Amino acid sequence: MPKNSRKTKVLQHPTQVATKQNPVAVQEKKTVTNSWLEVPDEATLPPQVQALFQEQRDRYGFVHSFFLGYSLNPEHLLLWFNYYNALMYGKGELSPKEREIIAIVSSAANHCESCVITHKAHLREVIKDPVFPDALARNHQEVELTQRELALVEFAIKINQNANELSPEDLKPLRQVGLSDRAILEAGEIAAQFSLSNRLTKAFGWKVSSEYDKLYR
Repeated sequence: MPKNSRKTKVLQHPTQVATKQNPVAVQEKKTVTNSWLEVPDEATLPPQVQALFQEQRDRYGFVHSFFLGYSLNPEHLLLWFNYYNALMYGKGELSPKEREIIAIVSSAANHCESCVITHKAHLREVIKDPVFPDALARNHQEVELTQRELALVEFAIKINQNANELSPEDLKPLRQVGLSDRAILEAGEIAAQFSLSNRLTKAFGWKVSSEYDKLYR
């Protein structure tokens, strides 16, 4: 790896540290590998990646298959993870619920079941509701959304399904519900990021562990 890879800073999920109050925090080292590509021996990976894997084991009991698969290019994994964390957990105008809603509907639009499962779990953690995320993933028209949430959902779906049809007119509904241009950019970044991660997941068989679907129910 290039020398500067060691300088890559890994941002922390704000709830990534396991605690006694966290029912899914375990210490067992458990790896389930789902990848059509070679997966490196964890002992050969940079310390930042090994630490990231251990954080996931401490929190969930396993390492997400996306991270295992992407570790074949550890420098890119860390760069992606920093960007993903900034989008999903960093400072911004969208709420955690809104960000996870965008993640779910974007992944559903791309037929990425693994990403849908992952972010349904994250949304359950955020809103403490085991029913809403499943219903949202099935059909956003069947759940109760605020006008702001609905505008974000429709924008995210269009980015992932019909981006070539987007025009300035598509921004009007977002502004009408009070979203600033910076918030609209934030929503677009999240939706587009999932276009990337969904396609990587599907291209290389990075199927998520079935254990993920049991979290926070």
